[in-house]
Formats: sequence, structure tokens, C-alpha cells
Amino acid sequence: MVVAGPNIAFTPSLTGSQPAIYTREGKDVRPLGRENDKAFNLINALNAEQRQKATLTYEINDLVLGPGQAGRTLPPEGLSASEMTPEQQAMLLDLIGEWVGMLNQDDAVPKLAQIRSEINQSYFAWYGDTTNPSAVYYRITGPTLHIEFAHQGGRSGQGVQAGGVNHIHTIYRDPTNDYGKRFTGK
Repeated sequence: MVVAGPNIAFTPSLTGSQPAIYTREGKDVRPLGRENDKAFNLINALNAEQRQKATLTYEINDLVLGPGQAGRTLPPEGLSASEMTPEQQAMLLDLIGEWVGMLNQDDAVPKLAQIRSEINQSYFAWYGDTTNPSAVYYRITGPTLHIEFAHQGGRSGQGVQAGGVNHIHTIYRDPTNDYGKRFTGK
């Protein structure tokens, strides 16, 4: 996190989990479970044409703009949020909120408002099965937003419950302000 006066930059943020599910005090714990489940809910809320646009045509199973990729951007791919219904856009914003919500509320509220104002310039891309649990990759990109979620392992239909997914990586970036460059000039 970079703090420059009243400004806070929380990007890039790398989160991950291994194991992807474990038991504590008799209850299953799923770090990154909300990010997983909300994405599956969104992909399954899309109609067939939207789902086809959202689905990447090449295999991807790791972060593209993970560590060591500062300053890189990717061209928009997938389904434009402008082609989503208001309900689907709300689901997308709720999913994005899982990352933005890592900030304290005073900083998260304006950041989410900025992303909401740019939602029609944002894209949702998916690779993998649409049945939860399955090993998947998805990406959300926009003018001030880049999120990736990648299960590690578990391809070929093996899902979390089948023991095929034991590791998850995610990255949250702001291509206009990683490491607070907009605040610090560096």
C-alpha cells in the first residue's frame, strides 16, 4: 500500500490461497470463496450469446499480469459490461467489490464509485467450465481496473471438491495508479 498524504493506492494486490478449502472447528473454510462463487453466478446469469462473447478461445490457467508485470496492460477481451443487463452489471460490480472492499470504507466508496462510472468501458472474460466447483480463470478489465482470478491445477473437469484445485491466485491492479504513481509521480 502506498500512502501519499490523504491518498491511498492499494494496487497491485496479490491474494492467494493454499489450500483452497480446509476445515476449521468442523466448518469448511474457503478463502476467496466469495470471489469464486460470485463469478460463477455471473457467468451463469449470462445468456448464451453473452457467455460466448465472455469465453476466451484459448487456454489460460495463471495470472497474466501477476508479479513482475507492472506497467503492462492487456487489450479488452470478453464481454463488454455495456452489453450486460443492469442486473448483470450489478453482479459484476458486486464481484469487483470483493477486491475494492479490501480498502477501508472511506477509500473503497469513492474507488467503487469511479469504477461504477466506467462500467460500460469494462470487460469480463472467462476460461473454463461454468459448473461450480471447477478450475477456472477469469479477468475483469476497465480503465482503472484489472482483476484476475486463476485456479492452479484441476483442469480437465476436476473441481475443488474432487481435490483438483488446491491453489488460487488473484491480482488486483489499477493500470493508472499501481504503486501510487498518480500520487507520487513515480
